[in-house]
Amino acid sequence: MIEYVSIVGIIGTLVTFLMIVAMLYLVWLALGQDAHTPSPGETEQPELADGEESTETQGELTADGNSA
Repeated sequence: MIEYVSIVGIIGTLVTFLMIVAMLYLVWLALGQDAHTPSPGETEQPELADGEESTETQGELTADGNSA
């Protein structure tokens, strides 16, 4: 039995399919950029200071954000 399908349903399905294709295309483009690649090595990472070498002191903060 052939049921009646409205034009709104057909257009809605088509638009949904096109949105999915567009999102997959944008993800495909984003994966080709350098933002999603790992860092090149340890030489370009900033060095963090050890606790003993730090000269500045940082006080505790209270619940309202002021120093104790």
